[in-house]
Amino acid sequence: MLIEFRVKNFRSFQDEQILSLVASSDKKTLNENCTAIDKLRLLKAVGIYGANASGKSNLIKAIKTMQSLVGDSAGFEPDRELPVTPFLLNGKSEKESSVFEATFFHGEIKYQYGFAVTKRQFQKEWLLAYPKGFRQTWYERQLDEKTGKSKWKWGTFLKGDKDKLASKTRENALFLSVGAQWNNEQLTNVYKWFNDNLRIAPPRENFRPVTAKMLLEVEKEKGLRKVLYDSVTESMQAADMGIRGIKVIEPEVDKVRMKFLEETPREIKEMILEDLQRPKVEMVHRNIETGKDVYLHLKEESDGTQRFFQLLGPFFETVALGYTVFIDELEAHLHPLLTREIIRFIQNPECNIKGAQLIFATHDVTLLDPELFRRDQIWFTEKDKSGGTQLYSMSDYKERRPRKGEAMQKGYLAGRYGAIPILEAFKIPHG
Repeated sequence: MLIEFRVKNFRSFQDEQILSLVASSDKKTLNENCTAIDKLRLLKAVGIYGANASGKSNLIKAIKTMQSLVGDSAGFEPDRELPVTPFLLNGKSEKESSVFEATFFHGEIKYQYGFAVTKRQFQKEWLLAYPKGFRQTWYERQLDEKTGKSKWKWGTFLKGDKDKLASKTRENALFLSVGAQWNNEQLTNVYKWFNDNLRIAPPRENFRPVTAKMLLEVEKEKGLRKVLYDSVTESMQAADMGIRGIKVIEPEVDKVRMKFLEETPREIKEMILEDLQRPKVEMVHRNIETGKDVYLHLKEESDGTQRFFQLLGPFFETVALGYTVFIDELEAHLHPLLTREIIRFIQNPECNIKGAQLIFATHDVTLLDPELFRRDQIWFTEKDKSGGTQLYSMSDYKERRPRKGEAMQKGYLAGRYGAIPILEAFKIPHG
């Protein structure tokens, strides 16, 4: 489970900003929205509000960038530029490194991992572990400006040939990624949280054919297949979309016999092959007059139906395995009541028994409901005078601390917590 995420000097984030999933001391209000682990109480869901271009999406891009660098940097070519963009509205920040740090539980151990990076190289990297609450420094890495090489400080708790792994770590690669690549057991365990347990979806992402593939992959496991099919089907029926059932058909594509023109770009070939290999999904409707079933391809369904179906697989997987998922524009194409039901599902202690978490950016103010969220679950993004994003929670808002039981939606739209656009009347120029 994610405890907190820190980011500094990345896109619209100039100063360090912290997203904390640690619940406040309030144990009376919606305590079922929290999960107890070790000595902490962590939130199951967090909603992030703010005006357009205030930094909501950049927060999700930040955690995605961190995940991508952990997953991919070991395979980068020596001269590969790293995909980071510093805060560009300040000449000093533009030349400094971007900083990312995540603190999380994986298994029963708390880890604190982070790094500082420019487009050319990693300047710092560190990993700490807290087994049974005791702090252990596993390693620290610091770039020597004179030599252009990293200096290393090893902790006694990290096992294996550390110097050998360090020699294989280029300046544009992370030691954590190299360690996992070379099967260091301790580093691989940390790496797996980023690669397996952390899931991130960009805005209006269709999750590709995740739900459909999940239904196909359990085809041979009859019991599991029935549970998953029943769960997805019942959810689609409960969403009042007129759907009676779902049919998923595996595509038959012979890659070997596929022929392309020689000048066809590789990216185009891969995109075509990927599309052809997508499972065919049909939604079953009932013709009221004849009483017969009618099969409609998923693409013929509404955007909302498509979006909901594509969300179901990842959400069932997230809850079943205890993942942490970030989603931008969770409410896209969905009715507010449907979005609310997704959040209730994540926060339901009878469903979410593995510590799954949902962090989402949204403009849906109907979710600002004290019967759905605690105050520490509502976060805001707002630009300061320098154009940098400030991130803060409703419970931490100092200028006007919300009263318990206060109407969140009304207070937010009235500007009591900030994080709303300051609008002027739109005008049509007449020449």
